[in-house]
Amino acid sequence: MAGSGECRPLSKLPTLQRNALRKLFNRAEFTPEEVAALGYRRILQAEGIGAKGIATIQSWLLEYGYDLQPELPARKTAGTQGRYSQQRLETALRVLRNCGYIVQEPE
Repeated sequence: MAGSGECRPLSKLPTLQRNALRKLFNRAEFTPEEVAALGYRRILQAEGIGAKGIATIQSWLLEYGYDLQPELPARKTAGTQGRYSQQRLETALRVLRNCGYIVQEPE
């Protein structure tokens, strides 16, 4: 590949981020696909990767067609929200009863 005029993906990644990812992979060579497969959260946990580093890696990955974004927390569906509310009510009732309160149904 040397002298072929072809630019290797790793050579386009700044040294700081490249070395942090090398530590994460525990090897010198890796592909943009492998980095993207790690996911945003895992990369951000790597030693030496902060907000600027993850932004640099995101830009680098975009050049190769990978859009690395933070995972959004799962949204509660109406059914999940209802179960959660019911569990909280049951817990509150149990605490009140354990403290000597008498809990009655509304009239």
